[in-house]
Amino acid sequence: MKKTPGLQISPEDAALFRDAVAKVQPLDQESRATPSPAQVRRKPIRTSQRPARGFLGEEGELFYREDLAKDMMKTLQQGRFPPCATIDLHGQTVAEAETSLVRFLSAHTDFRFQCLLVITGKGSHSPAGYSPVRIATLELLQSQPSVQAYCWARPEDGGTGAFYVLTREFRS
Repeated sequence: MKKTPGLQISPEDAALFRDAVAKVQPLDQESRATPSPAQVRRKPIRTSQRPARGFLGEEGELFYREDLAKDMMKTLQQGRFPPCATIDLHGQTVAEAETSLVRFLSAHTDFRFQCLLVITGKGSHSPAGYSPVRIATLELLQSQPSVQAYCWARPEDGGTGAFYVLTREFRS
């Protein structure tokens, strides 16, 4: 290594440095922690060109299309639409959850309104303190033209760890 010209270290400073680092030992490479890869936010799968126009609650707790009647949204929030099917996305990766949810929505979308129960969990046991599956699920629901609305479920159906999803076949 080349020395920088003009930089002089006094013998006292050199001795102090040698004394300070005399007991330093290299780290054992095997016990060294490897950093976890940075989490990459994945874009949800888009299955339609229709823009996700609608109204979204501040905390993402509800969403509804602008053309949905207000009384339908109120009925959904009160839990008065009995869910005809349920999917539990606990323990799935974001990619698995997105695929499962798209299949589930396709299988349970009809010309009439239907209520589905989607369980994501809250992510309170997640190392990050939030649920990436939950975030991806809500983004995906908003992008689906068959999804007319969603809101938190009532406590007996999962509370804030689950959502009622109102679907209806989209016709352009």
